[in-house]
Amino acid sequence: MMNSRHFDVGNMPATIRRAMTSNIGRREFLLGAAAVGSVAALTACSAPLGSGTKSPGAAAGGFAMASVPTLTNEYFTLWKIGGTEAAKALGLDYRMQSYEGSAATQIDQLRSAGAAGASQVVTFPINNDAVRQMGEILAGQNISMATSFSATPWMVPSEPGFDNMYATLFTPREVLGQKALSVAVFKAIGGSGNVVYIQGAPTNRTSSAREMGFDLAVAEFPGITVLAKQDGKENGQDTRPVVQTMLSRFGNIDAIICHNSSSALGAVSVLEEKGNDHVKVGGTDEQAAILDKLIQGPNVVAVQSIFGTWLGGYMVVRNYDLANGIEYDPVEEMIFQDSLVIDTQASAEEYKKTASASTSGFDWKNMSRHLNPDSWDTQVALEPVDPTAFFEGDLDTPRPAGFSYPESLQKSLDDGGIAKYTELYAQHAKTNPYATAIALTTTGTTVFGSLR
Repeated sequence: MMNSRHFDVGNMPATIRRAMTSNIGRREFLLGAAAVGSVAALTACSAPLGSGTKSPGAAAGGFAMASVPTLTNEYFTLWKIGGTEAAKALGLDYRMQSYEGSAATQIDQLRSAGAAGASQVVTFPINNDAVRQMGEILAGQNISMATSFSATPWMVPSEPGFDNMYATLFTPREVLGQKALSVAVFKAIGGSGNVVYIQGAPTNRTSSAREMGFDLAVAEFPGITVLAKQDGKENGQDTRPVVQTMLSRFGNIDAIICHNSSSALGAVSVLEEKGNDHVKVGGTDEQAAILDKLIQGPNVVAVQSIFGTWLGGYMVVRNYDLANGIEYDPVEEMIFQDSLVIDTQASAEEYKKTASASTSGFDWKNMSRHLNPDSWDTQVALEPVDPTAFFEGDLDTPRPAGFSYPESLQKSLDDGGIAKYTELYAQHAKTNPYATAIALTTTGTTVFGSLR
């Protein structure tokens, strides 16, 4: 038995320190123990900002589990492409499991994730309020977790209950992205006209954030009149009758902006059946079918890409790095990802060409901070989330009385962590394979303003 009194525990990497001073799980202990032999070297060196603590090798065994609400939405097909590529590049297996839109079913599945052999989980939680329970269940099995899209207001991954196993919450800048998409559609109809908005599922806060972005765009175009908003349940089948009703109810509709591309495809199918080439349509998610509609015309004029293939793979990379000793600063554990409004035929053709190639074009190993401590390249631009602005602004939720962030997060915020890591990530987004498609949009930049 090792006696911690023989070592300067306070100066050790946190992974090792926890292994020696607290009751932790077997996986983390073995990872920390493997590094003890080189503690002196690790503590004597100053690692580059963002590189974290590098362990001797990958955590052994297990597979990456993707927990998604449905297997029929093409967006999650993009996740699977990226996730499978990333896992293979990192020496892991990859499995995707549907919880059929039921948070209770997802919880039951995650309870047995460890017994099934999962070493990490990436997920799109349909019910954001279940994320805390999900994370605590997985932490109890020593399984790291990365989640995507909106979060539970005033809940952060650095909370003690997650035991440092909640690698990252990813979310697009939903408000800014949907605003940019809406602006592109408004410009396509000349800056004025009658518009219908198809909402997403009311249980998902992503829907509220995107609608907020739409409303901000409307506020900038006095000539736009919003005729109605209605839930399309985020799929084409349920959106069809909504659009049919709207066309019958209103004599003149100039544009339909949708929460996602599945709903947009449902709207387009109704317009095509009626021979209506006047109404212009926009939606979020870069499905191949919606890109085809943009290329062919005349109805679809804008599609927001949230880089689904990249996200499906990069979440696997983030979990992999955590398992291999990378210690994320608390402000890094909530990340905004970039997006792109594709609004020309040429940009859609180029985007689809890249997306339909035999491989995604992303270099998954090069994204890893464990494998590339100095030269890691996220390839899609990222920015840390200012949690207070996000919860109060994007999610429109007041700060609860008496609420305080975990001490580690508050210290990083007070020390300028948002600015520091914004700069760091800007330096490490270098080689987006969609750079040519970005250049062919009307703005020539992403939502973040990146040229690549």
